[in-house]
Amino acid sequence: MEEKCVYCGGDLPKKPTKVKVRTRSFEVCCADCAAKTEQYIKLDKRFKTALYLLVFLGGIGFVISAFFGGDSPLRMIGAYAGQLVAGLAFIAFPYPVTSFESFHAMSIRGVTRLTRIIGLVLSVSAVVLVVLTLR
Repeated sequence: MEEKCVYCGGDLPKKPTKVKVRTRSFEVCCADCAAKTEQYIKLDKRFKTALYLLVFLGGIGFVISAFFGGDSPLRMIGAYAGQLVAGLAFIAFPYPVTSFESFHAMSIRGVTRLTRIIGLVLSVSAVVLVVLTLR
């Protein structure tokens, strides 16, 4: 299996650059990807807890609204607000991966894009659902 850069997913040169992540090192294709990987690691360490907390709070809002919202059509507004919070969290803090070994399957750049796309879909659909509920 051919190794890929953990940041961009491109092919590694014969002499790849190494980036230390916690207790092990990962190979990247160039100094630019090394710098971006180090920046991602720093931001991941700083904001991962915020991401998980916001997604958890969004889920709590969803559950409370869905189960305790009563019979009103507006009962789901809290659920949609929770969905919006989770979506915005994924856009702002694209750090969902708990194991950096995962970046061998999908690059950091790919994970960041996918996480933000998921966040955008959650956010837009939450807004659409709120608008349709309030009509």
